[in-house]
Amino acid sequence: MKSSLVHFFFLVSLISSDTAAPPPGIKVRITEKVKDLGLMYLKGLVNQQFQIEEEDLPIKSVTLTKLQVDPAQVDLKFQQNIGLQFEIKDLNFALELQREKNVHFFKEFKIDKGTTIFTGEGVRAMILVRMNQNPKGHLNVEIRKEDCKINADTITTKSTGFIGKVLDLFIRVAKHFFKKKICPALQPMINNKLKDLSMIKTVHEGRQLDLDYSLSSDIAVTSRSLDMSFKGLMSVHGKDVDTDSIRPSKEPVFTETSQMIYVGFSEFFFNVAAMAIYKSGPFELDTDILHRQLAEWVPKRLWDTPFNVVGIASGQFKVELTKAPDVHISKNALSATVDIEIKSDGQQSLRMTCRDNMNVEFKERHLIPVFQSPSCDDTIGTIKKQIQTGFVNIYIYIITKLFVIEIPIPLPAELSIIDAKTQFEEGYLVVGGSLTFNPQSSSNAEG
Repeated sequence: MKSSLVHFFFLVSLISSDTAAPPPGIKVRITEKVKDLGLMYLKGLVNQQFQIEEEDLPIKSVTLTKLQVDPAQVDLKFQQNIGLQFEIKDLNFALELQREKNVHFFKEFKIDKGTTIFTGEGVRAMILVRMNQNPKGHLNVEIRKEDCKINADTITTKSTGFIGKVLDLFIRVAKHFFKKKICPALQPMINNKLKDLSMIKTVHEGRQLDLDYSLSSDIAVTSRSLDMSFKGLMSVHGKDVDTDSIRPSKEPVFTETSQMIYVGFSEFFFNVAAMAIYKSGPFELDTDILHRQLAEWVPKRLWDTPFNVVGIASGQFKVELTKAPDVHISKNALSATVDIEIKSDGQQSLRMTCRDNMNVEFKERHLIPVFQSPSCDDTIGTIKKQIQTGFVNIYIYIITKLFVIEIPIPLPAELSIIDAKTQFEEGYLVVGGSLTFNPQSSSNAEG
């Protein structure tokens, strides 16, 4: 039950920088419809173990072994300018508590070690979680004493060890623990999870491209949604991003709350990514790769000749960006202008300017750019080069498909976006859809 909060706050566990924040590249809106996932989250926690690092508690870890709850009895509400309110009206559960308590005199003594099976029926809880940033700029949560109320109709324990047996004899002690100790344990448990989360993700191992999902501004909470702004900075591993060199763009704007989740991407995000790809160096390819792709479309006898006309000898060749691609987003499409040079040993290089319209698709937790057929023009202008250009368009289309970078969205591993629909605006695009939950151990939960 407690750790459903931890899982949810993975969505907002973003590390912000001590320096001036760049314009947001990605924005995410979670709406009140996410409460439909609450029960699935809870059931997915069954048989998962969670460590307790609160020194005042004689509990080392907690495992939720049973959960029975009616979906109508679990609710999530957004408190404007404050945070999230979790409400559980009726829940039955069983916890396995691993107890351990040490005291220090001249040396350390272990005064308790054992297991307690802790069960509750008719559990009711009201928890208001506030969100803030600590002095280092990391996201923290705050659960005040007056904002956490937990009660139960029936509490029972069954323990091992001397202290555990004593505990079983005094059920009032167990009730006191349940009411008074769980709430103080929630805040440090969540914050301990958040502080260790890294939001730097590698999106392409071969080209060493990393994506920074740090928070770029405070989280905004309304009565119907929670909005988060991410840096969304892609870079070559170990190198800083010169954000001043990227053309600024309009920040994504959310105007709806009818879907469960909205993800906005700005031109700034795509142009930073384009700069990173440019700085990562040339693409080294083998003509056999193109041959295999072409063979799926046309017979070999038809592509042998045009391949020679293009002037690229069989074997290794390079495709190099001569400058960073320029990406624009209008109300009609996402488009890019790409200047490339194709080099092959012993052959004259071919320089092209390509223009390509793109769309985006979602696959689970990844955004995938979908390239349309590019239109490429050679920059020399001779008749021979113009003939080559027609064939190069085919190769560029294949090359773009081979090197598409799937962009991960900051969601827990169990969540995926489905039924996604894209809306283009001037300077940004917004994708709205639903979230689906695929718990790893929910089959062990009781309905």
